[in-house]
Amino acid sequence: MNQRRGTGAALAVAGVALAAIQVLHALQQTDIPVAIALDALPFAAMGLAVAYAGVWLARDSTFEGAATRVAAWAVGGTVALAAVAALVLFGQRVATGSLARASVLTVDLATVGALAGVLVGLYDAQSRARLRELERERDRIEAFAGKAADVNNYGRAIASAQSVDGVAAFVVEALGTMTGMEETAVVRVGDGGAVPLANTVRTVERDAVGRLAGALRSQQQGDVVVHADGFPVDLPEDVAGGVSAVVHDDGATAIVVVSLTTGDAAVAEEDRKLLELIVSHASVRIGTLGAGAADERRVG
Repeated sequence: MNQRRGTGAALAVAGVALAAIQVLHALQQTDIPVAIALDALPFAAMGLAVAYAGVWLARDSTFEGAATRVAAWAVGGTVALAAVAALVLFGQRVATGSLARASVLTVDLATVGALAGVLVGLYDAQSRARLRELERERDRIEAFAGKAADVNNYGRAIASAQSVDGVAAFVVEALGTMTGMEETAVVRVGDGGAVPLANTVRTVERDAVGRLAGALRSQQQGDVVVHADGFPVDLPEDVAGGVSAVVHDDGATAIVVVSLTTGDAAVAEEDRKLLELIVSHASVRIGTLGAGAADERRVG
């Protein structure tokens, strides 16, 4: 049982206990049903509200890591109002025998304090969770803005490349920067075989990279595909996945880019869209230069 669930269970038990004590006190004070209801129900409801808040805390993962804060508020509220009850009782300078309802008043105020403390604690925890979420969203937006600026810079560089090999080099650099995957290859696939135009892949042999590019040629041109569960050809076990795209395909010749990773192959949807912009820039430039203008080096 983790801390959040343990704290929630403790609050639930405490709330039920407070509700039971309220009913017991009401029964001890009088046997008139209306008086019992008026004396017990409001404070018993508060105790049950504390129990409900405990169940809420235990079941809602929003409060993960905030259980201590909620518990501190609950204890603080309980102690504070119990202290108020004590001060009221002693401030009245009651005569001997007039403290008969001291425990009743103390439990009443302790119940109110427990409920107030729990509610404030839950609100505090939710506010901090929202603040953390806003901070994460701000960081994500800032990171996205930085990547969008990189896409713009790479787009200009690709547009100014004087050869298909130059375009391939910029694509390799762009995908490595955008995905964090250090191993990327741009391969031209045709009837004569597979030719690497730019290749930083070290985990997989060159002929395997060529076979992989050939297998990926059937993808829709321009679409960036995330291979979180591996690739359609046999690769070393330490290759966890990656991304790929068909940059250009004129029927006779296709140019395929593939990035490999040995770690997490997940790519956010917005990052995938940015990668497609890179691929689009490369596709336009290669169409201008001509896909066959690259060096004829063969894989393997």
